[in-house]
Amino acid sequence: MANKEYLNVNELATLFGLNVQTLHYYDKIGILKPSYRDPKNGYRKYRFDQTYKLASIRYMRKLGYSIEAVRDFQDTKSPDEALKRLKERSAAIHAQWEEMMRIDHAILRKIQFIEDSKAGIDYENIQVVKYPERKYIPIGAEEELYAGESFYFYPTIVFYGENSKEFGALLTDAVPEENAEIRTIPAGTYVVGYHKGAYEQIQDSFKRIKEWGRNLNLEDTILALNIIDQFVEQENDNYSTRIEIRIADTK
Repeated sequence: MANKEYLNVNELATLFGLNVQTLHYYDKIGILKPSYRDPKNGYRKYRFDQTYKLASIRYMRKLGYSIEAVRDFQDTKSPDEALKRLKERSAAIHAQWEEMMRIDHAILRKIQFIEDSKAGIDYENIQVVKYPERKYIPIGAEEELYAGESFYFYPTIVFYGENSKEFGALLTDAVPEENAEIRTIPAGTYVVGYHKGAYEQIQDSFKRIKEWGRNLNLEDTILALNIIDQFVEQENDNYSTRIEIRIADTK
């Protein structure tokens, strides 16, 4: 094939592992037009040296350039300008890679947290558990929950007061994003139970757990930690939430 002066569209497509429709599209938008078209039957003919141009297009598409960017790149006359654009693309790919790795780490954190927490789910029994100090990123009220990243990248915790509800993002082994405010959940002994179902009914579980620990000098704030939530379960009747109420320190 290397000795041929012209290639038809099927030969060129086969050479590059493309379908014919892709070459028709490149012809239509003007980034690779055949050097000759038979006036009788419209068959396309490509000079063999057009393989270099198609190789350049394929290279740029594999680097993630859009069709418009490929067209723009073809107008580049200077090798220095071409190198500059490749460097810019390299930087953009690296930034995308870092973002994808950050998202992957968030997914792995979710998986690990859920798998570790599922083993302890017990909807029937309530127990007393000692926890070390834990760290979290404060998010704020529900109106602030969905706009930021923390809600999506970390396990969600909710602090229920008598007339308040504040959200946070639990830090397990994660390194928080730069400049994130970090607060702590105090170490201590907690009364722990579980709620199954929608969050709208969680107050019933609060009452049940508080009644169980009525003689234990419980603090007023109730901590609810989402284990099975909307990110892994479509039916809110199957949500699972761990409820923790700290036993006040005695002096």
